[in-house]
Amino acid sequence: MAPNEPRDHHYVPQFFLRNFAIEEAKSRITTVGKHGPMAVWAERSIESLGYERDFYVHLRAGIPMSVETDINRRVETPISQSDTWGKIVSGRTDALDQSDRAILYALIRHLEARTPHYQATMNELARMARDPLAEIAFTDEERAAYAAMNADPNLAKAMQNHMAATTAWAESSFKGALMMILRSPIALRSSTTPVFAMSAPSHTGMALLLPGMIPYQLVLTLNPTTIACLVLGDFDGAFSNREIDVTTAMGFNRHFVGQFAKFEYVRHLITPADDIAVDMTWAPYDLVESSRRKIVFRRRD
Repeated sequence: MAPNEPRDHHYVPQFFLRNFAIEEAKSRITTVGKHGPMAVWAERSIESLGYERDFYVHLRAGIPMSVETDINRRVETPISQSDTWGKIVSGRTDALDQSDRAILYALIRHLEARTPHYQATMNELARMARDPLAEIAFTDEERAAYAAMNADPNLAKAMQNHMAATTAWAESSFKGALMMILRSPIALRSSTTPVFAMSAPSHTGMALLLPGMIPYQLVLTLNPTTIACLVLGDFDGAFSNREIDVTTAMGFNRHFVGQFAKFEYVRHLITPADDIAVDMTWAPYDLVESSRRKIVFRRRD
């Protein structure tokens, strides 16, 4: 690693988080953050969120190599300087159309693959592949690949870093994928695992990567009023952009709370105070105290 190489690696890009800023300087957002059994809603600095020390570092011939700069140069900068991102930042998501599909697809697949949650999922799949009685019917090729990852943890880290530094690995699924833009009448939530898989109605065109998978869509909140949904499969590159009602938007918001409650690596829920006490107590949390500046919850046993 070069002496001046950044070491605090943001797995959630700051250009993305600024879409949820609460002040003109675009440096602060409101989140529910995990603190052991406690969860605290408060205002926080964007710079202090969604990073780990040396997260994008792996070894090459025993030498630490970082892809943090490559991620910024190859992926983040082209996306953040695109006309598509300009529409999103300026709140003109009603103008998103087929011409924006490539950038939106790249953004979703990129943010899907570069987080600690994704790494933990890959590690869990590698663990399951060792078990001949695993619920997932892994192919021999998949078991061999996961066996190599189990034997060399640095290989697994290098593979994820490669996926974070390029979107080439996802190109083959682009042509047929379905993209839906959903515009909400209420404020939408996000998290420091910004892309999540959510169940979707079954369709013969869907691509399900593993046997027995439940039909799913990849969901990303683009800004406080807009969600993008991506469904992989044979949909001839279909694109739609429409409004959704309050009930549908509330369903997406509650799903973000469920993800926050269930998964260890979803560390911050990005949300205004609206309805957060209701939804956190629907999840396994009790309300401890509440004020204009801070809301405290304790996880139920």
